[in-house]
Amino acid sequence: MNNKLVRNLASASVAAAIAVAMSSQVLAVEWYPSRTQSEVGVTQPSVSTSTGTSITVSSKPSIDPATGAAVQVESSQDVIIQVTPVSATLAANAALNATGLSAQQLSGQATSSGLSYAANGQLNSLYQKVTEAESVSGLLAATAPAAAAAFESTVGASADSYSPIALYDIAASLGAANAIAQGGSVDVAIAVPGVTDGTQMVAICWDRAGNSRIVPVRVSGGAVYLSVTTSGPVMLMARAQA
Repeated sequence: MNNKLVRNLASASVAAAIAVAMSSQVLAVEWYPSRTQSEVGVTQPSVSTSTGTSITVSSKPSIDPATGAAVQVESSQDVIIQVTPVSATLAANAALNATGLSAQQLSGQATSSGLSYAANGQLNSLYQKVTEAESVSGLLAATAPAAAAAFESTVGASADSYSPIALYDIAASLGAANAIAQGGSVDVAIAVPGVTDGTQMVAICWDRAGNSRIVPVRVSGGAVYLSVTTSGPVMLMARAQA
């Protein structure tokens, strides 16, 4: 199956899923898992740490001119943060699944998303759980128990007052991870369709080990500013309106 068809199928599955996921709630903005990489709006192409290191922020992987393949961001020495939508991780792993490799062989494979098969799979698994969830509180209890336990005391409202609107993987290269470790977190600005300055939002973030945390976000100029400290999946959530 060619990559274009895989992407189209992934888009169709996203469109079908959003019609049923969290259908009992009325949202200020819609569930929008960004169907293609071009739909990820990175509003600031670079950010700086507190120590002055500049980090490039990209919505798609770099291409190695020698091989024509996507550069795997988390093994790169370049100072880059890559924001990848769930549609890209679904398509990348679907393409490799067609090769017939074993699960063990697939795990560490580089993919067209610029992430490993395993990293793609982490976001893909979360996407599947989101589309199957009957409530946000149940979703968080199953996928992010630490965040679920602290949600109401941290956010000031129940988890079921919020609904997911977008899923991304945010990955730091080796160079960026070192810069963040030395200078603290950096704020990455993402344009999410439907989000306005009055939208109440919060993010649930996971690291590669599956540990979850609640990350406050701010909305300014229609962009969502998310504090990044580690690589892993991010679920943006907006306050539902009655």
